[in-house]
Amino acid sequence: MSEGRAYDCLVRVHVSASIGPRDATVHIDGHTVDIRHSGTRELRVRCGPQFVIAYSTWLRQHGEVELLVDVEPDKVTDIYYAPPHHGLAKGSIGLVPQRGKGLLVAVGSIVFPAGLALYFAAAPLLADLVDRFAG
Repeated sequence: MSEGRAYDCLVRVHVSASIGPRDATVHIDGHTVDIRHSGTRELRVRCGPQFVIAYSTWLRQHGEVELLVDVEPDKVTDIYYAPPHHGLAKGSIGLVPQRGKGLLVAVGSIVFPAGLALYFAAAPLLADLVDRFAG
């Protein structure tokens, strides 16, 4: 084999956790790495520039991002992917740890309807309680 053609470089893919059960998929050098929820996987690839595509899946594919990384021999290249916290945000990818986007929207979409339901369930009870003390 000629130099640079063997799968002699190591890439470590880190996927951070997000709200909900999202599966992450990362494509590097023709290889597919599937990571359920979060975790780390190691992969041998060719040395040199590699095009990385990452996305997460929950009901549909979303959070797709791309990265061009130079994989050097005798070094471990760490790639960090943070899936989005909801399906309308983009993911984050880089060579340093990343944070997922859309956390405020995801939490708000859970808390706001729960607060409304609690309000409408408790409002008649509170009105009855006020009437008892007032009258």
